[in-house]
Amino acid sequence: MGTNSLPTLQNLIRRDPASYKDDFSIQYEFLKSRLSLFFVSPSAELNNEISEMIMFISHCIKCYPDYHEEFPKMLEDLIRKHNSILTSEFRIMICKSLIILRNRELYQPVLLMKLFFELLGCPDKALREMLKLHIIADIKNINVKHRNNKMNRAVQVFIQTMLFKASPVAAKIALEIMIELYRKKIWNESKTVNIIADGCLSSNNKVMCTALRFFLANEPSKDNDDDSDSDQEELKDREKKMGAMLRTAGVTKKSRNKLKKLERAKLILKKDKKKKKTPEGSFLAIHLLNDPQSFAEKLFKQFNRLTDKFEIKLMVIQLIARVIGVHQLFLFNFYPYLQKYLNHSQLHCTKILAAAAQASHSLVPPDIIEPLIRHIANTFISDHQKNEVMAVGINAVREICARCPLAMTKELLQDLAMYKKHTDKGVSMAARSLIGLFRTVNRSLLAKADQGRPDEFMKDVADGYGAEKPLESIPGIEYLNSSSSEDEEEDESDKAEAEDNLESSCCLSSDGTTRKRRRTGSESSMFRKRQRTNSTSSNRSRKTSLSMEKGRERTTSQSSTGSLKLKLSADAWMTEKILTEEDFKRIEERRLESLMQGKQQRKGKRQASPNREEDKGDLVNQANIEHIAKHKKQSKEERLETIRKGRPTKKFGIKRAKMDPFASSTNADKRKNKNFLMVVNNRKVKGKRNKSFKDKQRDLKNKLIRGRKI
Repeated sequence: MGTNSLPTLQNLIRRDPASYKDDFSIQYEFLKSRLSLFFVSPSAELNNEISEMIMFISHCIKCYPDYHEEFPKMLEDLIRKHNSILTSEFRIMICKSLIILRNRELYQPVLLMKLFFELLGCPDKALREMLKLHIIADIKNINVKHRNNKMNRAVQVFIQTMLFKASPVAAKIALEIMIELYRKKIWNESKTVNIIADGCLSSNNKVMCTALRFFLANEPSKDNDDDSDSDQEELKDREKKMGAMLRTAGVTKKSRNKLKKLERAKLILKKDKKKKKTPEGSFLAIHLLNDPQSFAEKLFKQFNRLTDKFEIKLMVIQLIARVIGVHQLFLFNFYPYLQKYLNHSQLHCTKILAAAAQASHSLVPPDIIEPLIRHIANTFISDHQKNEVMAVGINAVREICARCPLAMTKELLQDLAMYKKHTDKGVSMAARSLIGLFRTVNRSLLAKADQGRPDEFMKDVADGYGAEKPLESIPGIEYLNSSSSEDEEEDESDKAEAEDNLESSCCLSSDGTTRKRRRTGSESSMFRKRQRTNSTSSNRSRKTSLSMEKGRERTTSQSSTGSLKLKLSADAWMTEKILTEEDFKRIEERRLESLMQGKQQRKGKRQASPNREEDKGDLVNQANIEHIAKHKKQSKEERLETIRKGRPTKKFGIKRAKMDPFASSTNADKRKNKNFLMVVNNRKVKGKRNKSFKDKQRDLKNKLIRGRKI
């Protein structure tokens, strides 16, 4: 049977495998003979013929168990030993047939993975792309129902050996596969992160840059709320579609296809609801490093040997700073090395300043970070620099001092605080933000005029190096029950005021009655009346002073009881309830509200809204350093857009439509569009030029009158 009838034979074998076993064995032996001939003299005709026979056997071999072991090994040896001879189409066809065997469980997945990882070094871009997609999809399908840890470990160990032994192209693609599996949350454990971290120490630049970009790009998303809102909208749309499908299914004619679609839609909706119920928290991959100290030291050692582009060096600096800041490591040689690149003329100087702030933390001795701050102050913050450079320098000093406040000296801080009166708004606002930081961290370093009034959120003196106060409870937990306690305090204060009013009214009524009796029973002079009025007023003042003292005692007792109630409520929250993310948001909102209320009592000026999002987390926001309180210069396109928005949309004048749309223009329109040299000698034009002033006034008057009539 020729190869032209292979599809017919395939159909017959699927219907009755036992009857056509001899035909299948003939085709199998014919394939072996063709392969031996191909190795002697490869040709395009043999390629096409062999590829068709391989695909035929891979589809039909499931019916004949005798060939299950021999055929996969034959294909494996063919592509592993002779891949340099084979054409691109032939390689892709062999890999597709192996994938078919893997899907029918005739080939072990671990062996196929290892073979495909070895083929990633083959100089065939289409093949590499196909193998990459298949490996990711296969690992995802294997770990759908339950995690196959045995297979995962075997593949991970193989990839780890490939990073240093395989070709650079294969190592890079293997690393990309691991990164993609981590992002899809299939391999999101510490072993995957540590294998990618080994890629940062590779001698090949492409492999190293791929691993560095993974760690630098792996930031918790700031638009979680936007993503959740969009997910909720998608879920609502699917529920609406599901309801419409159910309504139509109850009315229209039923069929198997419609029922299958309905069941499929129900399953998808059920999966979406499960995902919505179990949200996963976002965190940095750097937290999963097993030994961050040794990793940072090795990376810094490799950085000293680098002779590559500055962009690669900058990525290494950022990663070292991020690892030091997140894990609070000690790498004292890193800070003096940064001073080499901290210059206002340096490319990407704001990224280096952000890295310097990221590498600063409270456990680093202040003597090591103080030279770095002085270098920034001397290089960026001086009168001969541009205003933008000065603002960026002050912002960088603020970000460093927010993480290590003990590194700032009193003289330098007071010198930088003087820039609050600078003529440029960006510089003055940066200096004011630095003053605001040290008001809450260490007020004693500021000048007396800059310290401000003391507040519950301010510290007069910063804690010493390494000194940490153990927390008795979650900070700010008393704000959760503050609303109910405030209501109770208001009720008690209202009762106390009512009692005071009753007492004062009783006193006044008694005085008033005695006064009436004395006036009615005596007929003395005005002098005696004045004495009586003076005595009654003195008695009133004494009684009011007594009532004020009672009120103060009550307020002090109320405040003490209120604080005790807050402590008891905080203990109840700690022992009885588990705080959620919403509770922590409420704590932060109430803290900001109390802070804003205190500021509004001191100053009547407009304050920032309490819902303002502060930058928190492990990472430094580079926008805080680059932020300048000044309007940026607009580009030409932006200026044109503002001009267009300011223009009125109404179109003046009436454009009369033509009687016939295909007619030509009138003589009046042609006269308007004529060249001036053609009409310069016209009688009307000459008459206008030779008009007297009186005639011009008369014509203008007539024109205005005509316009008014219209």
